[in-house]
Amino acid sequence: MPRYSQVFLADAGICARIAEGLSGGEFDRVIEIGPGGGALTTFLFPKYGSRLTAVEIDPRLVPDLKAKFPGLNVVNADFLAADLAALAGPGRAAFIGNLPYECATPILEKTLFFGGFSIAVFMFQREVARKLTAAPGDHDHGYLSLITAARASVELLLDVKAGSFKPVPAVDSSVLLFKPRAFFSSPVEEERFRALARKAFSHRRKTLINSLALCGVEKAKAAAAVEKAGLKPTVRAQELSLPQFAALAGQLAGA
Repeated sequence: MPRYSQVFLADAGICARIAEGLSGGEFDRVIEIGPGGGALTTFLFPKYGSRLTAVEIDPRLVPDLKAKFPGLNVVNADFLAADLAALAGPGRAAFIGNLPYECATPILEKTLFFGGFSIAVFMFQREVARKLTAAPGDHDHGYLSLITAARASVELLLDVKAGSFKPVPAVDSSVLLFKPRAFFSSPVEEERFRALARKAFSHRRKTLINSLALCGVEKAKAAAAVEKAGLKPTVRAQELSLPQFAALAGQLAGA
């Protein structure tokens, strides 16, 4: 396995389809995260040229990228440590990439919280993609589904078999399209919701009331808020939608 646990997409047809995912978006700059050997860059650079910035963490790959794509702006940096405002500049930014499995979630979260976020096309391990797209009541519906839904709409673009990569990973992948939306009107409301969701899913097999109680919420207070929100006392966290969680967070804050 290469350094930084990279797996490189080797199917040109799939690369073309991923790059096409940005079509229709309105943005001033494209940020490619982890270009690796440039398989996806091959389809991005001819279209976006100077508007494209490739952020590559592995310094050994940078010279080849610069040689293969003369004029491409390649930044040797860890995306999670990078200053997005400096990378993207003013205006709106699109993000695209085959995300490293071990840090895909924090990369997504950083992207969704960036003020200039316009559109993103990201590849994830399929198990993570299922969590991101899960609906209330689904087995995979959870904290990740909710915090993402609060910031963006999510659409499955395509599934990618493990054999499309080199070296071949042990899992399949999925490509998702994200478009921004703001569910909460204030940071305080959103953080209140996120704190509640973290507690609610800390004990998935428990009822919502019991899970909250195990995380320090007074059980009587949790039960009263659940009742006031119009939910059954036996409801579990994975059954609640984003609006229901937001309402419950408001009930608990005002109790």
